Amino acid sequence: MSRDPWQVTRGASEPPSPHLARVGQWLNGKWHLDRLIDAGSMGAVYAVTHRNGRRAAIKMLHAHGAANPEVRKRFLREGYVANRIDHPGAVAILDDDVAEDGCPFLVMELLEGDSLSVVLGKAGGTLPVAEACAVMAQVLEVLSAAHANGIIHRDIKPGNIVLTKTGHAKLLDFGLARVRDGVLSVIPTAAGIVMGTAGYMAPEQARGQPDLIDARSDIFAVVAVLFRAVSGKRVHERPTAFDTTIAAMKDPAPSLAQVMPHAGPALVRAVDGALVFDKAGRWQSARIMFEMLRTAYEEVRHTPSTLRPARSHAASDATTHDELSSILVDVAFGEDHTEAIARERRRMQEVIEGMPSISVAVESIRGR
Repeated sequence: MSRDPWQVTRGASEPPSPHLARVGQWLNGKWHLDRLIDAGSMGAVYAVTHRNGRRAAIKMLHAHGAANPEVRKRFLREGYVANRIDHPGAVAILDDDVAEDGCPFLVMELLEGDSLSVVLGKAGGTLPVAEACAVMAQVLEVLSAAHANGIIHRDIKPGNIVLTKTGHAKLLDFGLARVRDGVLSVIPTAAGIVMGTAGYMAPEQARGQPDLIDARSDIFAVVAVLFRAVSGKRVHERPTAFDTTIAAMKDPAPSLAQVMPHAGPALVRAVDGALVFDKAGRWQSARIMFEMLRTAYEEVRHTPSTLRPARSHAASDATTHDELSSILVDVAFGEDHTEAIARERRRMQEVIEGMPSISVAVESIRGR
């Protein structure tokens, strides 16, 4: 990331967190931990520099997770899942290793940009329809490649989507992904155990029915993010994550037209068709969903002012954001779309070839 988008801070009287305590240290004599990018309940992400000067990001599992064999296994398999996807929109996992204290970590490409959750916050809570469609269309292209390889992401949310300065939407965190063909070591999810993020899960996922989760569940999640991005509201607005999940389990999604009366018919049709309660009635593939968003984009491209939400005064870098918005749209729907993807593939290959320490994980992303 170009800066710490999650603003990991602490009060003056608080002791240093174990995540911050690692900053400035060397990892296995190879990686200098420059700064903390993000931290959660299970792990932390750092911007790092290799001893040869190359920069990257490291995602490290916390000690309590490392002590759990199943959690450790799920964490390490993330790299092997992500690297099977033949699309540069899936973040490259360059290597995996174990720190001196026993905590496993993944070495990833360092992205220059912000997560969609941060971008939404800076923009006052919503994005212009054209930009939101472009972002999610790019995510759908990654998912189309993932689904073709039998991979279901299962945790699409704003925090797992990064918008780079070059206008590419990158999909992160395949730690919850399900691989259906059995080639990889699959960690099963027991029936009744809900895995995902409240507010973005399809009904079958919210009910803890892993055998019913498929590509259409990911499509639901993508459009739940789109719903949030264009309307400023979640599909199910409830006071707590628990209540939100219960609502997802039993209540059909409202029409986008109910919460965004000025939305165009093509956008409403695209969104409502993806959020159908019964997955059999949803758009059936990521490619179909992509084309629905392209149609919605075409609907608004000549009249953007009618569907552009007012930007918050808190957004101090509106000019920079507008430039990024234009690039995002060009990458998703522009005439040089194919070349833009090819350029990103070449850039990723340069990142891979610049890491001499890469050992195991990289073998599965050669030839991307």
